Amino acid sequence: MSHLEDISLQVVQFYLSLDSDLASFQKQANYGCITGCSKCCTSPNIEATILEMLPYAFHLYKDNQAETIYDSLLSNKSPICSLYKTLQTETQKGGCSDYAYRALVCRLFGSSFTRDKSGESTLLACKDIKSTFPTLQVDVNKQAHDGLQVPLATNYYNQLSDIDYNLSKQQYPINEAMRLAIEMVLNHFHYSDPSSEDHKNAS
Repeated sequence: MSHLEDISLQVVQFYLSLDSDLASFQKQANYGCITGCSKCCTSPNIEATILEMLPYAFHLYKDNQAETIYDSLLSNKSPICSLYKTLQTETQKGGCSDYAYRALVCRLFGSSFTRDKSGESTLLACKDIKSTFPTLQVDVNKQAHDGLQVPLATNYYNQLSDIDYNLSKQQYPINEAMRLAIEMVLNHFHYSDPSSEDHKNAS
């Protein structure tokens, strides 16, 4: 296994642990994102690092889609995440077409916290979540005071950075981060051994 593949696998394991942490927190705090809502996906300001998108890039390479998606990202001028797909239903507006490979911010938003100037935890969530759960901030802070472990976004970004600082230090618009990650993976296999079929079996 190459060094780049090992890094990607570490990110995958990090995501699995993170998702477990956030699911456990939401269960204890008794709240979650609003069913059918995908407003955050339509933001033109979503950013990610190359490191976050490496598992997605390897996934595309294994499925022989890397070059196709790479070309589509080159021609895509929209700032909206290319993984977002609209759905024509009354209850669902759309969502991520490759949910398992979504970026870190997509996992953290609505489920994690930051600290304000006074050191109090503040939920990273949209106004819709806060209006749906009007007492959430107060309730969670009380639970945290009573011992509930609040997931802090900065802790997870630090964990990601520990995997590979260089690939995590620069934030890019989400589609550019995808493109750069795919480019890195394509170059990796091209220069390592482009004739080897074993690469398609990489995890």
